[in-house]
Amino acid sequence: MLDESITLERTAACDRVLDGATGDGVRHAVTHAEHVDDFDMRHLRYFLTVVRAGTVSGAAQELRISQPSLSQQIRRLERRVGAPLFIRSSRGVELTTGGRAFLREIQSIPGQLRSAIAAAAPAPRVWPVGVCGGVPADVLAEVQSGLAGQDAGETGPRLRMRSIGAADQLELLNHGEIAFGIVRLPIPAPGLVRAVVWDEPLGVVVHADHPLAGRTPLTWADLATQRLLWYDEGCAPGYADTVPAQLAAQGWKAILHPFDQDQESLFVHALQTTTDLVALRPRRAVQGTAQLVWRPLPTRLPPRERLAVTALTGSRAGGVLRRVAAERGWLCLT
Repeated sequence: MLDESITLERTAACDRVLDGATGDGVRHAVTHAEHVDDFDMRHLRYFLTVVRAGTVSGAAQELRISQPSLSQQIRRLERRVGAPLFIRSSRGVELTTGGRAFLREIQSIPGQLRSAIAAAAPAPRVWPVGVCGGVPADVLAEVQSGLAGQDAGETGPRLRMRSIGAADQLELLNHGEIAFGIVRLPIPAPGLVRAVVWDEPLGVVVHADHPLAGRTPLTWADLATQRLLWYDEGCAPGYADTVPAQLAAQGWKAILHPFDQDQESLFVHALQTTTDLVALRPRRAVQGTAQLVWRPLPTRLPPRERLAVTALTGSRAGGVLRRVAAERGWLCLT
């Protein structure tokens, strides 16, 4: 009798919860969940990766599983759905009509699940942060004081910053391996909150021994004979293409010398050892480096470098970033 009484009390308690504002929603969710018990989130990840890669072999390489194994898992998913999801050809795969409908309905599920876990979990004690190459120290200090509450002496989460190329940051954000990224804008990545923490005009940077170091003002003719030490696409997607295009429109079609600019010493060394090489940086980014000389570009509308903190829209980190941006006056973009 005691066990039966306890069971009745628990049932009544559950009914009271279901009778609340979310009662109908919970009932519907339970009903829907009964029909997808045998679905595996792994299969959704496999499906989404194949869609993004465009080929099963490319997706298998990204997922680090064998191609036959991935093909088998996709066929298992298609059997469960009851319809083919991909049209396969020698050029790769493309979605069927059913596949496009399936993608439209499920592509938000991983993000919603991640947001639900983040909402229920306690606030993290450490925020992992990816930092693209060439970010000035005072930008890192501003991000540190903003996100970790250092100005107010708060005991908020610590930031663990590490060098990660902008091209890799989106995937790491999606997988939860970093909470925030620091990148140059523009960056072609939807679904991100972006808060601008640095917005400065670019100028020409040369080594102190360079023939242009003593020339002011510079002209487009001076720069026409120079190669531009510049970011490769992987280091700064979007930005790496936008700035040279702006310069070309103003008269300097620079020959690019791609370079990984993560290490400042190698950046200075490249400018020192190559006589026809110049770089572009904001003035504040090179102040204090005795070997380098900064000169303004010969235009009233120079390209600008905008560094932004990013986080996934709808994530806990995204909510924190919006709040901090409003408090500190960072321009918030979505």
